[in-house]
Amino acid sequence: MDKLVQSDDSGVRLDRWLKENLQDVTYVEIQKSIRTGQVRVDGGRKKPNYRVSKGEKIKFPSRYAKTNIGTKKKIQQHSNLNLNDITIYDDESMLVINKPYGLSTQGGTKVKHHIDGLLSRENEDEKKYRLVHRLDKYTSGALIIAKKRDSASFYTKKFRDKQIKKTYLALTQGEPDEKIGVINFPLENPNLKKTSKKDDQPQEAMTQYEVIATTKDKISLIKLEPFTGRKHQIRKHLSMINTPIIGDVKYGYDNKPDHIEKRFYLHSHTVEFPCYSNGKNIQVKAQIPKYFEEAMKALEIQFYE
Repeated sequence: MDKLVQSDDSGVRLDRWLKENLQDVTYVEIQKSIRTGQVRVDGGRKKPNYRVSKGEKIKFPSRYAKTNIGTKKKIQQHSNLNLNDITIYDDESMLVINKPYGLSTQGGTKVKHHIDGLLSRENEDEKKYRLVHRLDKYTSGALIIAKKRDSASFYTKKFRDKQIKKTYLALTQGEPDEKIGVINFPLENPNLKKTSKKDDQPQEAMTQYEVIATTKDKISLIKLEPFTGRKHQIRKHLSMINTPIIGDVKYGYDNKPDHIEKRFYLHSHTVEFPCYSNGKNIQVKAQIPKYFEEAMKALEIQFYE
């Protein structure tokens, strides 16, 4: 049995990648399979701490092939999703949805269900839905959708001019040194074609944060407000201050508390924007997903929305 490494998994340890992609297999079994050569990367043997790259073919015993019933349920649920079911704000020019966990914003290779496809099904002659920004597949929460070309241009410009405020909630492993602060680390743009020395320069990236609570096991609930919009900015910034998001294997998280569900814990909680018709500020709050709430309850973290 073999499988190709996807871009989101690039840089993940081989043993961690196997754990994420195999069903009910212990780390002991994974380590043994790697040591005995039952696991191959592009035909070659590797150590458990080898970092996989996009496009590599990983071969593993067929008895470990993942048939994840939970994933099938999620796909079925997403295929039956209706725009009204996830809309939390609606006016004549735009709407805000509460994007579900595990649903991609846009399509791509092997992406069957996504928000863009859902919008296409809902389009009418007078109403052409357009994405204004994006959220990662496993980030839930508030997402702005324009209903027409003019409002799409309006909100795109507001994002560019930093006139739209977003806040996120994250469960992290570890606690920042300061309870309140600003993470100011420039980040490279992985999508930029580098044609000159100037293109090699990292881009400004700033994220304000506030620690809401920290458990005795050093798991923190952190509220975040990005001032810039770089790719994976929050994930990278939290990793840089040694508080990676729980479930974010790409940016340094190695363990999961036993008493919470195995998920990615980042939620787009609020979005504040000027109204297209009158310019007045509107704030919309996206309810925290049930799995996130249950994790906070299990960790005895109190948060009042």
